[in-house]
Amino acid sequence: MKVLVIGANGVTATHVIKQLAESDHDPVAMIRDPLHREKFDKLGVPTVLADLEYPIDHAVRGCDAIIFAAGSGGKTGKDKTVLIDHIGAIRSMVAAQVNNVQRYIMLSSINNDINSQSPIAHYHRAKAHADNFLIETDLDYTIVCPGRLTDDAGSGLVAVTERLSGSGMTSRENVALTLVACLDNHNTIGKAFSLLEGDTTVNEALHAL
Repeated sequence: MKVLVIGANGVTATHVIKQLAESDHDPVAMIRDPLHREKFDKLGVPTVLADLEYPIDHAVRGCDAIIFAAGSGGKTGKDKTVLIDHIGAIRSMVAAQVNNVQRYIMLSSINNDINSQSPIAHYHRAKAHADNFLIETDLDYTIVCPGRLTDDAGSGLVAVTERLSGSGMTSRENVALTLVACLDNHNTIGKAFSLLEGDTTVNEALHAL
């Protein structure tokens, strides 16, 4: 499949790109800054310039699947969180529907709630609104909700549950492994699940959903 990775320059998404490049799938890195193109050129991965604050149909068109791994980042304000994690995410879903890209995998977060009162409530609320919109589409969606992200090396061992609240950690590399594995695990379609470090291989955990 030709897979558009939205937010490709992020740390987790870069892991996704590298894993896709070593798989049977063909990644396309969606980037906002032309200066990021060199990084993907070195990986042999094509890029497309697009910004979630504007229409992205040109980036989506011709793809078979989307992995949404974008985020406003911790250094921006609440307004950017709404523009990227909520409205931008929905914009990408609409673009997928309009351009007949049926498979859509969302990198979300554990403890999302439209009424969240957490210390990062603006983020949890934005992600929850986007996830709720996705569930109501006719896309073949999967929503992956990891715990607190770490830069530890991925063990390939995870714990997966359809309970979307709790606490724990997930390495970015394990998140990337899971996002990519979802492409070939059709039983993940129409499901949302939390992802934490565990003792089960990614494929075994996904097959058990």
